[in-house]
Amino acid sequence: MAGSMQGKVAIVTGGGSGMGRATSLLFAREGAAIMVGDIQDEGGRQTVAQIEDLGGRAAFVHTDTSDEREITNLVGATVRNFGRVDAMVTAAGISYANYVEGDEATDPFKHPSIATMMTKPTDRWRKVLDVNLTGVMISAREAAKQMIAEGHGGTIVNFASIAAYNPSPNIADYCVSKVGVLMLTKCLAVELGPKGIRVNAVAPGPIRTAMTQSLLDSGALQRQAAMLPLGRVAEPEEVANVILFLSTDASSYITGKTIPVDGGTNTGLA
Repeated sequence: MAGSMQGKVAIVTGGGSGMGRATSLLFAREGAAIMVGDIQDEGGRQTVAQIEDLGGRAAFVHTDTSDEREITNLVGATVRNFGRVDAMVTAAGISYANYVEGDEATDPFKHPSIATMMTKPTDRWRKVLDVNLTGVMISAREAAKQMIAEGHGGTIVNFASIAAYNPSPNIADYCVSKVGVLMLTKCLAVELGPKGIRVNAVAPGPIRTAMTQSLLDSGALQRQAAMLPLGRVAEPEEVANVILFLSTDASSYITGKTIPVDGGTNTGLA
C-alpha cells in the first residue's frame, strides 16, 4: 500500500475507536505501520484486525494514557515491533471521568445537574485532566524522545476540541483540558522545532463517534450541527484526513497550529 506515509511508523493513542481508529486505518492505507494504544482492548484489537485485512502492518498495546509507565511501554513496544517512530497522534481522550466504565449516572450530558463546577468531585476533575492533558503531554514527550534518539524528525498531532473555545458549565474539566492542549501544542512546537519535529493539533466539532453517542441519541448533536454553516455532523474520517495532512510533508512548514475541523463552528466569532 504505497502512499504518503510509506515506510513510516505511527503511534495512535485512542486508536481503538472513533477518530483514532479512522486515523489508524487511513495511515495504514497510506503505507504506515501502526501501533494502536487504547485502554479498551477489544476495540484496539479490532482496529489491528481491520488494518491487517487491508494488507497493512499493525500491533496493539493496552494503554491507559493517565499512566506514564504504560505510555513509556507503548513507545518501547513500537520500536521493538517496527524499529522506529515517525508520527504520534494523541487521540486518546475522555469526555467525563467515568466514560470508559460507561457509568451513565455520572454522564454530564444525561445528568447536567451533577456535573457543574459546584457539584463535580475533585477526583473526577483530576481524571479528565490526567487523560486529556497530562496524558497528551507524556505521549508527545516520549514519542519525541524516541524521534530525537533516532536522529530524524517527525510529527505529533494532538487532539484539542471546539470545547476549548466554547465554555460549558457541565464539562468544564473537558473544556479546560482542551484549552491546555492548545498551549501545550504551541510550547512543544517551539521546543521541538529545532529537532525537526513538527507539533500541531486538530480541534474537532460535532463528530459521529462513540463518545458523542448520547448526544446523537438525544438529537442534541444534530441540533448543534444544524446551526453550522455546513449544517451537519461530521464523520471521523473527515478529521483523519486533516491529521494525515499534518503528518506528512504536505504540511512541511506548519507547526504550532490548531486546525479546527468543525463545520464552521466559530465562523461568526471575532
